[in-house]
Amino acid sequence: MSPSPALALPFAAQPLGAGTLDPARSRIAVLGAGVMGPGIALTFAEHGFEVDLCETTHSAIDRGMASLEDALRLKEEAGLIPSDLANATFERVRPHVGSEAALASARLVIEAVTENADVKRAVYAQISQLAAPDTIVWSNTSTMNVFALADEALRTRLLVAHWFAPPHILPLVEVVGEPATLPGLVDQTLAALRGLGKAPVRLNKFVPGFVINRLQRALGREAFYLLDEGVISAEDLDVAVRTSLSPRMQLLGLMQRYDYTGLTLSLRNLADPAMTDAPLDTQPAALVERVERGELGVSSGKGFYDYHGRSLIELQRERDEKLWRIMRSLGDFAQDPKPI
Repeated sequence: MSPSPALALPFAAQPLGAGTLDPARSRIAVLGAGVMGPGIALTFAEHGFEVDLCETTHSAIDRGMASLEDALRLKEEAGLIPSDLANATFERVRPHVGSEAALASARLVIEAVTENADVKRAVYAQISQLAAPDTIVWSNTSTMNVFALADEALRTRLLVAHWFAPPHILPLVEVVGEPATLPGLVDQTLAALRGLGKAPVRLNKFVPGFVINRLQRALGREAFYLLDEGVISAEDLDVAVRTSLSPRMQLLGLMQRYDYTGLTLSLRNLADPAMTDAPLDTQPAALVERVERGELGVSSGKGFYDYHGRSLIELQRERDEKLWRIMRSLGDFAQDPKPI
């Protein structure tokens, strides 16, 4: 991807004042350098924006910048970005411990802090105090009603823009406002995200968990039931998904698949009394037992699979390298998906 110094993304906070989100005039503040913040910062920096990446401790910001740099080096090694552009992109991201200076100069603030209501409420109070009165705020929350955590003035300029990990690779961003959202702001946000190479979708109203996490929750409920009942192993379950649902969904999505199955048959399948849904179980043994043993996934070295002997950065790099290969092979099927 080439830098876009002339990119001016539509971003007017009417009626607070018209303007554009222009790399030449607009700084981006990303609050939080954990799982999501570095990749979001990288995306903006690749498009010519100066970005302030903020954390609360030196160790946290160091980890975030190391993750961002490794992501850029991987793109360089994969031939996706020339070394001079990778270096320029990295130099556009300025690390901060604290966010006061970043908020004071930001045109757009992206809140990517931990999913904790008290933490987010404090962050929004700080934004209201330190940022300009027309600064736009995107929350990267994956489930929460953040509108209830902000004061009345900020709520008009706050909306959810939920990216997916790894955010510099996966195109989807779920976007939703609320009745108090400034007129036109959701449309302008969708346009801005498209300008960043993303594939945003509009949610017509807020629902906890938005869309994809709700679908994943429903799928997980059935998957844990199948594991607990001894129907299939975790390894074979993953093989089954990778070799059927995944490639077909990439082409047909979810709803168009019903058209190809036939709506009469789909209706009959839903009514089939022999195939009941998994019971609601918020403490599935397959998950609880691993958590109790300290098997928390890649962060602890083991979850459903064993990752010992490889660092978190190494595991992320292997995942991202393979994801880039998939995304490149998919082309417009991923970047600009359309129904058949």
